Amino acid sequence: MKKIALASILLLLCTTAAGAYSFQFIGPPQNSGSLTGYVGDAIVVEGVSQNIPPGVTLTLRVTGPENYILTRQMVVQNEGRFRTVLETKGLREGDYRFEIQAPDDYPLGSQRNWFMYRLVDRSLLLTITSPLEQNYDGWLTINGRVDELGSGGIELTVSGPAGIYFGPKWVSTDQMGRFFQEIPIDMDGVYSAQIADRKGMIGEVDFQVVREESPIPLTPTPSQAIISASATASRENPAYFVMQTRSGSATISTSLGVDWVIEYIDESGNHHIINEYGADRAETFTIEGDGGTIHIRAYPDGGETGTVHLYGQNVVSLTTSTTASEKFGDLVGPGHTPAEESPAFILMPLIALAILVICLVKKP
Repeated sequence: MKKIALASILLLLCTTAAGAYSFQFIGPPQNSGSLTGYVGDAIVVEGVSQNIPPGVTLTLRVTGPENYILTRQMVVQNEGRFRTVLETKGLREGDYRFEIQAPDDYPLGSQRNWFMYRLVDRSLLLTITSPLEQNYDGWLTINGRVDELGSGGIELTVSGPAGIYFGPKWVSTDQMGRFFQEIPIDMDGVYSAQIADRKGMIGEVDFQVVREESPIPLTPTPSQAIISASATASRENPAYFVMQTRSGSATISTSLGVDWVIEYIDESGNHHIINEYGADRAETFTIEGDGGTIHIRAYPDGGETGTVHLYGQNVVSLTTSTTASEKFGDLVGPGHTPAEESPAFILMPLIALAILVICLVKKP
């Protein structure tokens, strides 16, 4: 009797083991049951089974903050694979549990069929400074700032009514995490900008482009685009730039973090020096362009070394230069910013000479 009972128990165990179905996650959930990602990133849930037949429907159940519940069905395909993608745009920050459930006819065994996913919302770090609603002129302006990013750059992707218009492509940021980008577009409508860095998604922003009724066709023009250039600069080795102007006013400004001195030679050959603020404010100047060339020299007011970013608005081009140094004279030591050239320094000796001659003539 004992042998019969033992055989029955073994048979029951074998039947239970044979009746248990299993699968393995593919990707990060395979190696860890605790993952972290960012709001806006897509979460791929994928697996493969050796004994669940094709055609069987599995159910993905997701639970999260504030009674969040989502269920999604996945059908097992040939070779036992199944897959679904969960978009996280608009989800709250917090912990989410992903669990895969099988029908009663295909009970799962003891192998892990779940994983936890901590969703982090980084959109609060993102500030968009360009208008969210813009008039159609052939260009979409995307300017903004990412806190705690610095000069690490962002990866920008812009989609619109006709598909992808830009990227994914890396765009430079200055030391304050600011970025400026002009994107050519061909129609009005809603454009979505996805902004990420090397960690992952930061945020997604929608822009509404509207077309104003006008009897005169609008010609796309990037005249107000902000163009930037950067270079390492010290007082011993200043940075030099060449800027090509358009007709009209052009504004040039520097990055923050260093007390920059800006010298430039305008289209008429006049030498100007800009040094009004410290490291916490950008040096800015405006010129009236006429399609000519402006030579620029930039360096710190002190003895440090840094990377200077120049931003030009309503200019044709702004690039670093290896020949512009010939236009400027030598620099003196730190703390001695050269003064702008003034006609008074040239006229004073002549005035003194004239006074001396008058005195000699009047002398008896």
